[in-house]
Amino acid sequence: MARVCILLMLGLGLLPACVWARVDMAVDLGLQGTVRLERWNPVTVSLHNSAEALQGEVGVRVWRGSEYRKDLHVTTMTRSVQLPHRARKRFTFSIPIASVTHPIEIFFRSHGNVIAEQQLNLREALSAEHIIVGLSRDLGLDFLATAFQRHTRVAYLRVPELPRVWSGYDSVTAVVVKGVSLQRATAAQWRALHQWVLRGGILVVAGDSQYALLQEPRMRQLLPVEVLGLEEVHGLPALASHYGVPVPDVPLVQLRAWLTAGEVLVGTPEAPLLAQRSLGHGRVVFLAADYAAQPLDTWPGQKALWNDILQPSDQVDYGRVFAELGLLDDSHPMMKLLSRPILNYPSHTLLSMILIAYCSSLALIFWWMRRRGGGRRRGWVSVAATVAVASVSAYVFCQERGLRETALLYDLSVMEVFYQNQNQNRNRKHPASANDLYARARGHLGVFSPRGGDLALTFQRPDTILRHTFHRGMGKGYERLNLRLEAETVLDGIKLDPWALRVMSVDSMVPAPLHVQAERHATGITIRVKNRGSVPLQGAAVLYRGRLFALGSIAPDTELFEDLYVSLQSSESQYETAWQALYKARGSRTGKSARYLQEVLLQHYFGEAHLSQVSQTPLLIGWLPAPATLVPAAGTPTIRGMTLVVGYLAPQNL
Repeated sequence: MARVCILLMLGLGLLPACVWARVDMAVDLGLQGTVRLERWNPVTVSLHNSAEALQGEVGVRVWRGSEYRKDLHVTTMTRSVQLPHRARKRFTFSIPIASVTHPIEIFFRSHGNVIAEQQLNLREALSAEHIIVGLSRDLGLDFLATAFQRHTRVAYLRVPELPRVWSGYDSVTAVVVKGVSLQRATAAQWRALHQWVLRGGILVVAGDSQYALLQEPRMRQLLPVEVLGLEEVHGLPALASHYGVPVPDVPLVQLRAWLTAGEVLVGTPEAPLLAQRSLGHGRVVFLAADYAAQPLDTWPGQKALWNDILQPSDQVDYGRVFAELGLLDDSHPMMKLLSRPILNYPSHTLLSMILIAYCSSLALIFWWMRRRGGGRRRGWVSVAATVAVASVSAYVFCQERGLRETALLYDLSVMEVFYQNQNQNRNRKHPASANDLYARARGHLGVFSPRGGDLALTFQRPDTILRHTFHRGMGKGYERLNLRLEAETVLDGIKLDPWALRVMSVDSMVPAPLHVQAERHATGITIRVKNRGSVPLQGAAVLYRGRLFALGSIAPDTELFEDLYVSLQSSESQYETAWQALYKARGSRTGKSARYLQEVLLQHYFGEAHLSQVSQTPLLIGWLPAPATLVPAAGTPTIRGMTLVVGYLAPQNL
């Protein structure tokens, strides 16, 4: 019996440590359990290791697509993890949730063994069409759950719980801040919030007795007003007059401020009660009074007030729905590109010259052999030499070199630079710095494999998200993809059969490559553009009031200052389609393949709109002849990249 016990103990000691590991896992889905379909939602995974130290990876597996369309695929997002003894760690992922059909799988594995795993049934999750995040010390936003036609939920978060990447806010309609300091947020949390507002988010800042919180640097950078202090008033006559609903004439405290940017919705520039400013595609709204205190907490006009603040849309975003259903796949830029002759086959002239030279040489040799009558051996040696030379020449000059590579990799990107008028910040003590200038990069990627194989793509930005993917071609694109979220985001597991195509749409936020300032003068606008990147901006131009102003090329670390006079510029092309006018005005001599890339990007972005229809607001465009989404890496195919840079300008007094 003793020998059996000893052998059993020795055998158990030979088992890997991960077999005896105990890791407790807790998963929080969405914002306080609420998700929004057709959006990216946060998932927080908490791990507690009660055994020996472990090294492994935590991951989330999401199913996308449809079995009916035969494009069902699974994307696994993973992060490397080191769990010391008795360690507790939290990890947050942003995941797409298109439907409740398939569950979400969360796992922790070490050395190939799954230590802990959970499945989340999305049919049991709470969903809403609007999610409003409240950063406040009270629950004064609960009335918003019934204030709008579409189903709305309010999630109250603490500052440490805020997302650290912009995609964590993709499901959020608005963020309301009251009585909380944003200076407590980390640099990553602040950057994520700022980028989300630029992309179209709504940040609402309401007043209360702690007015000093709105005088902090981060708040001053975003607010449309400068907060001066507190003042005691009786009632809110401006609010009552604007909405036609009387406000009880009781004493209350509101913030005293003056307008520095944007517009006043209620009140005056010297005493704004409700003001807002545009920030990229989003808005920052200031409310001077405390919505959770009397008399506003029971005011009958509160619903109308918050409708003006949030401006909720009751329309369905059919673009997202159609893209997820695969109805827009055939109009994807990569499909349009591949319908053009992008492969560099030899020209008919070169083929004709080689064929004529080959046939003429053989005819001359046979004529010489017949004329001489003898020397047949020497003649056949000449024939063999001619055939060999012609074969080598055809191999060198007449093949499509892209077909010799593992894959053809295309990166078409549209980079939209968010304009921030520095003139609006002249009176601010903390104006926006160059590091706070961002651009949105939407990448359209295509991987075509003539030979088949496994590929991996490395993205330039770690916060890049995969919006949509599908496959086409004679071969098969396999259904499993792995997105490794480390210092660099890497998409691997792209397995393709010969002659298969994998198409992807990705989205990211990048530092703006351009710093643009614009100001209106009597007969036009003055524009100043600085290239902050490492690649020259080619074919720069400004569209304004149906006119096209060519700016030429801007080298890295170079600034261009130009006065644009509308009355002196011809308007003959204003009824021409925008993409055709810009394609003809590229201003750079590029190869055939580059011209195809530019043509597809212009058609995709502008469609069939005329020049006069897209240039009421000044529009800056240019070309960066480089990929904006992918990183060239050793051992990977050459990236054929082109980036269209677009920036809508908002000159002062325009």
